[in-house]
Amino acid sequence: MHQRISRGAAAVSMVAASALLLAACSSDAETEETTSPAAETSESATAEAEATAFPVTLDTAMGEVTIESEPQRVVTLGSHEHEYLYALGVAPVAVPVSWQGYENGTGPWAEEDRVAAGAEPELFEPGTTTYDAEAIAAFEPDLIVATYPNHEMTEEEYTLLSGIAPVVTRPATNSADGSETAEWGVTLADELTLLAEATGTTAEAEQIISDIDAAYAEVRDAHPEWEGLTSQVGGFYEGQAFVYAASDTRNQFLANVGLDVASIEGTDEAWMQISAEQLDVLGELDSIVWQVATTPDSRTELEALPLFDSLNVTETGGNLWLTDPVLEGAFFANSPSSIEYSLDAFVPMLEAALDGDPATEVVPFSSEG
Repeated sequence: MHQRISRGAAAVSMVAASALLLAACSSDAETEETTSPAAETSESATAEAEATAFPVTLDTAMGEVTIESEPQRVVTLGSHEHEYLYALGVAPVAVPVSWQGYENGTGPWAEEDRVAAGAEPELFEPGTTTYDAEAIAAFEPDLIVATYPNHEMTEEEYTLLSGIAPVVTRPATNSADGSETAEWGVTLADELTLLAEATGTTAEAEQIISDIDAAYAEVRDAHPEWEGLTSQVGGFYEGQAFVYAASDTRNQFLANVGLDVASIEGTDEAWMQISAEQLDVLGELDSIVWQVATTPDSRTELEALPLFDSLNVTETGGNLWLTDPVLEGAFFANSPSSIEYSLDAFVPMLEAALDGDPATEVVPFSSEG
């Protein structure tokens, strides 16, 4: 991922240097050509690739959808799809307001990608239980993206929105095993690949996925001792602890750094609540990431539960407290830009939590330094 950013910076430098060179070498005589044959060939190849990418038919959870030509006015309906598009160099015209109140609908981790894509989207309230079709239609979209929606889309909503523009929902199947995808449980690679096909940016997606895979592999290679260790992401809600399903994107992150997140029974749904009397179901986990940034009192309530001190994570120092709201947003986003942010934050905490020494302090990450 760092390589992708570095290449972007290098490209800017090369363009600036070329401009200075042309200015220095120019004379009063006008040149007939300002574009090199190599540049013309490259631009022609790019245009040809974009032209042959459409029409494209995508297999989504709501059925096949055909996109006739390269979208020019994309509207997103979920919490992170626009960050995927920014990474691909696509600028949506409208995105939902940020659940954390950020400008441009996204957190600071995605600002560089947004600026690079030239995106200045309008913000709107998409609705948490039903979609406002009239508001969406007002943006005159030629593509609607809802691969990670605010609520599960109904057939009626899909039909209504499809009357406005083609609607891309999550992929129908997982590329790894061909199984049916779970709502809010699609892998980054599968979601990014689908959006790239929808926008004619497959080459960009392949490079991004390669960079992310390399970043995860670097962490795994540096920590072979994590192999076989177990972890989960959880929290505290309405008086009960909970953990997310193994397919949840946050648990996917832990799995990608080499941890086993499938050791808890009963998390086939998006999340599983655990009563105080059943907290020992978490008893043998090696680490737990407790999300408490938006509910700071949750830590005190969790630590006060009668069985909390008897958990293995408590005895070995394996509790990680996610107390920073910026990191909570990035961890939830699971977008190309947020993965880099999350890795930088979580790896030091995991190193401390998983060393087996309860005396090692796991210092919570702070975006304020």
